[in-house]
Amino acid sequence: MSLIDKLLSRTQPAGEGRQRVFARVLLDEAGRVQAVQLKRSCGDPAIDERALVELQNNRYPANRIGSKTSRRWHDVAWSGGE
Repeated sequence: MSLIDKLLSRTQPAGEGRQRVFARVLLDEAGRVQAVQLKRSCGDPAIDERALVELQNNRYPANRIGSKTSRRWHDVAWSGGE
């Protein structure tokens, strides 16, 4: 797992009583979010939308593969509480 994938997986901490949403996030070379896609809903459209908005608005470090920056998709598990 790359560093950026680890950072993305920590976007929201998992815990009891939380809803989990699975999404894909496309980051450009500078770490800016270019797109977010819902992969698996938690079953509540409002929570799904909140997850997508939070993922879209987050900032991430530059996306690197070796010494080069790259634009690529990352799978993310987002967990939010009540």
